[in-house]
Amino acid sequence: MKSKAAFNGVVVLTAALIAVKVLSALYRVPYQNVLGDEGLYAYQQIYPIVALGVVLSSNAIPSAFTQVLDGRQPSRPTFRRLVVTIEMIGILCWAVLYVGARQVAQWMGDSQLTPMLQAASISFLVVGFLGLLRGHFQSQHQMVYPAYSQVIEQLIRVSIIGIVIVYFVHQECSIYTAGTWAIYASTAGFVMSTLYLWCRSDMKSVEHERINSIPLRQFFIAIIIFAVSHLIVILWQVVDSFTIVNMLRSGAGFAFQDAIVQKGIYDRGASFIQMGLIVTTTFCFVLIPLLTDTKRRGAIDEMNSYANASLKITIVMSSASGIGLMNLLPNLNRVFFESNALTMTLTVYMLTVICVSMMMMYMALLEIYAYYRLIIGAVVTGLVSKGCFNILLIAHFEMLGASLATVLSLVIAVIILHYGVVQCYRLKRLRRFYSKLALALLVMTMSVQLCQWLIPVTSRFGSLLELLIATLVGVLTIGWMLVRLNILDEEEWSHLPFGDKMYHWKKGRKR
Repeated sequence: MKSKAAFNGVVVLTAALIAVKVLSALYRVPYQNVLGDEGLYAYQQIYPIVALGVVLSSNAIPSAFTQVLDGRQPSRPTFRRLVVTIEMIGILCWAVLYVGARQVAQWMGDSQLTPMLQAASISFLVVGFLGLLRGHFQSQHQMVYPAYSQVIEQLIRVSIIGIVIVYFVHQECSIYTAGTWAIYASTAGFVMSTLYLWCRSDMKSVEHERINSIPLRQFFIAIIIFAVSHLIVILWQVVDSFTIVNMLRSGAGFAFQDAIVQKGIYDRGASFIQMGLIVTTTFCFVLIPLLTDTKRRGAIDEMNSYANASLKITIVMSSASGIGLMNLLPNLNRVFFESNALTMTLTVYMLTVICVSMMMMYMALLEIYAYYRLIIGAVVTGLVSKGCFNILLIAHFEMLGASLATVLSLVIAVIILHYGVVQCYRLKRLRRFYSKLALALLVMTMSVQLCQWLIPVTSRFGSLLELLIATLVGVLTIGWMLVRLNILDEEEWSHLPFGDKMYHWKKGRKR
């Protein structure tokens, strides 16, 4: 019964994570439609700090808390000491960012971002305690309350941003003022989520079988590793925040206003990428406990089987999502953001879905063997490469250079991580798998392009209908090709939603 409750809790938490990611991706659409590309630029420049707070409170701190305690519970004095420690770090982060906000804004090339940076710094006062509360519930397998808290956090955030959008329409205010209040919306979500969990927590429960100390060094290392695993896209966006506008002005000769519009259009891609990564993120969340259990039991063959299945499924899902987004990008751009600006730049940017999915899966596989230095080394190398490529390529190719820099630097990081994975796991030869998948993706591309060519479009609503039909055709085509070419075997199908039904249907057709 206990294991069943824990499994149900994971399902609830996973569903909540999907809902949160969908909401987080979609609110940018009305934000850009009302505030324009300049407004989206201002928000996205500061968004990585907000995203850091979200990842720390939702994933990194709770996961580290659960891993370090390994099913045990801290005594009340120990929990209080941990809260004080993490809150002191939060206060230090707030103070440094608040005081240095103007300097950071100048490094970004726009001093008007200062109030938004100061607003973002306030979240550090809350996220540490919020993360510990979520970790407290998750360590007791009470996943429902953390799930509810994440939905509450996101609903409050999106609701306040909606109010900001309406206010911007009816009152004249700058994109920076609107952006500042949009950042405050995130802090409000953190605060209300914390209050909800605090009211639900019961720290007065029985004290037996509780530990009186927590290895802080191990705890904070675990936080860093879990945070990095979920911050890949955000870390690359941080590099963009400090380099794109500056390089467009100094290297490509853009005026400031033109540069921020270009950056705002480029930032549209963040919503599409986030949607494309939902499946991979969820799959990694479920995979790690399976691999950890097989390693603990010494079932090496079973662990290698999981690893091979996971890699194949990740490649299939991420490739289908990434190539699908590339095919649909012109319509997506027009339907959601009213123009086809920088279509080629955003199309190349969608390859990020495949690269980041591979990085996340490789990191999940390497975490089982505690290859933390390799993980950090790959990420740092990728970030340094991204910065160098941005400086070199934006000056020559403008915004297309930023997309190329992102993809090339991610490929470098993937190669480094791949080297570590092949040292730990016995991977099958996948040459035939790649050939079949490439054929399936080609057929999907042809069917989607043909569908879009056959449907005449004269309005934004017509583009929406075309987008929905083309998406359905693409999904059905890739699904049919996966079955027809036998790209996944029975075990691999079993890991996917409704996969067992697809496999039995395929076997039934062969008889």
